[in-house]
Amino acid sequence: MTAFNQHKRQIVDRMGVYAAIDAVAGHEHAMVARLSDDLAPLVDHLDIDPFGNLMATKDGPAESPSLMISAHSDEIGGVVKAIEPTGMIRFERLGGVIETLLVGRAVRIRGHAGVIGAKAGHITAPSERLTVPPLRELYIDLGFDDDQAVAALGIRVGDAIAYDAPMRALANPDRLSGKALDNRVGCSILVELASRLKTHSLSCTVHFVVAVQEEVGLRGARMATYRLNPTAAIVLDTMPSGGTPDVSASQDLSMIIGAGPVITTVSQGGNAGAIAHPAMRDFLVRCAERDGIPYQLAVFYGGNSDAASVHLVREGIPTGIVNIARRYSHSPVETLDANDAVQTLLLIEAAATSFGSETDLSFLGSDPG
Repeated sequence: MTAFNQHKRQIVDRMGVYAAIDAVAGHEHAMVARLSDDLAPLVDHLDIDPFGNLMATKDGPAESPSLMISAHSDEIGGVVKAIEPTGMIRFERLGGVIETLLVGRAVRIRGHAGVIGAKAGHITAPSERLTVPPLRELYIDLGFDDDQAVAALGIRVGDAIAYDAPMRALANPDRLSGKALDNRVGCSILVELASRLKTHSLSCTVHFVVAVQEEVGLRGARMATYRLNPTAAIVLDTMPSGGTPDVSASQDLSMIIGAGPVITTVSQGGNAGAIAHPAMRDFLVRCAERDGIPYQLAVFYGGNSDAASVHLVREGIPTGIVNIARRYSHSPVETLDANDAVQTLLLIEAAATSFGSETDLSFLGSDPG
């Protein structure tokens, strides 16, 4: 097996394990616990703050600069709003859940299997078949007929609801699909990187950060960045892709799966956004071109990553953005290419092993484009 394929196997195996863990925003406990176990033997010290942000550090030489490389642990999902006397559960969303993808879906609450109810087709009026029920009309059926049976499971208002959609390979075995690949692929790459750098002598201190609550407002990354105050940062996440019949490569999304990591230059969603620091953008491009790593340059309007929070902390943190393109974003069938994950690992590793006191982070020292 080639080194590339070995990395792919390790990342894919890890990603399958991580994606199976439910960690809806604000309820990342199980994911953080697993990441803590996996990262602790690979770093010099590890800490988890009161909100669940995990910060694992490999120390560099004294007085050396620090590079923060971050991913996020949470996934989109729902939260229990009420339990009706019939045992049916009403819910609200946590993160970018889309109503059109909900009816009839398998879900889990506290590990217990349920399904989002669907009106019988036999009694659905023709006009209703072309519409989507609003969220307030949807409910979750755990298979019981009264609220006491639900309560006996320990389920209560405020509990998280996750899709039940295990990761699987498609007919093309390099194409992986399932829930929470955003951003369990980033977590997998981060752990793999820590393993590869464990015995490596670096010119900087590296902070491996896994932030909470990215899907509900980029919250945890701001806290972790403030605490660490790194010299620079790289945010690792996923992003929507083109390459399907319903997306224009020129009018919508130019990035595609299978063409390497995306070095994102601009992202904007709602009132938040990030323009990649030009020196960090150029640094990432140089690393990719030096090592022959395929990459894509792209802009993304319609969403964000933790970079939108990270770069604003304290006096400002020079921040680069590396994304893995994925199809069917914020669905239970998010789809990405395993080769992109390996190329992303190689790019982030190249950046970590190249970053040091000689890295030029000045604004005027960058290519204005």
